[in-house]
Amino acid sequence: MVEKGLELRLLEPRDASALAALEARVFADAWDAEHFRELLGQDRFLAVGAFDPDGLCAYLTAYSVAGELEIVNVAVAPALRGQGIGRSVLHFFLEQGRLGGARRAVLEVRAGNVAARGLYGSCGFVQVGVRRAYYADSGEDALVLEWTPCPGS
Repeated sequence: MVEKGLELRLLEPRDASALAALEARVFADAWDAEHFRELLGQDRFLAVGAFDPDGLCAYLTAYSVAGELEIVNVAVAPALRGQGIGRSVLHFFLEQGRLGGARRAVLEVRAGNVAARGLYGSCGFVQVGVRRAYYADSGEDALVLEWTPCPGS
């Protein structure tokens, strides 16, 4: 799928190095390419990516179990944030999930991550819980968010 000059697609084991490189730019506790290569070959692990002319610029990783999607990470290259790329990736992922029969998607987000909370809220996620002191690095709470497809969609 092409949107806003981006190619949006499911990631494959051949994308593991690019995925690990982008994750290392965004997260301190990044997974390495070998770990991604192993996961990308499993049916229960899903990843979608956005590619611009320079390569992978955003991604979403998730697990799929029994009709439920658990989103692990959503990341956009730092220089490209605020341009709607994360929203495009999230919409694409949710549509793929809906078409695949997913009944819901869940994720945790830092209570203080206002930008991410805004993104998720704009895509139909609602808060269903709180995990107190969830993040070991800061003791910050995690908000548990849930998305369900619209009936009849």
